[in-house]
Amino acid sequence: MAFSQSNDVITEILDSPEVTYGQICYLSAVEQGFVGESASYEEVIQVLYEKGQLPELVNSNEPIALVNLAYIYTRLWNVKGGLLFRLTKGSPRYALKQLKADAIVDSNWDPTMKLTGEQALNLYTSCLYYYGKQTLEIE
Repeated sequence: MAFSQSNDVITEILDSPEVTYGQICYLSAVEQGFVGESASYEEVIQVLYEKGQLPELVNSNEPIALVNLAYIYTRLWNVKGGLLFRLTKGSPRYALKQLKADAIVDSNWDPTMKLTGEQALNLYTSCLYYYGKQTLEIE
């Protein structure tokens, strides 16, 4: 869970005006247990690529568009999706359409928009509760 990951990385993501591939891939790879919290952004990108969760190697410092963030998030939670999502094997376009259909992403958001770190973590949390079946426990 994001809350158990490195506080420094989470703080860095929250403070980012544009979240990067490295940051999003870090969240995904650590959440899935592919790497430890001390892994570098380059390492997590390589691991996700090798696991078939990234179609190509990307620059860890490059800002990530919403459509590609949706692709990574749907891989993270193994989202089943609708017919076109399944037929296209979860292509980025249909990954974003699925997040919109599930009301995770605002329907008028542009697929090419770059998200702030705060927006990306809010979407991560929404996906965690919706797809990960996480519940909020109040003591």
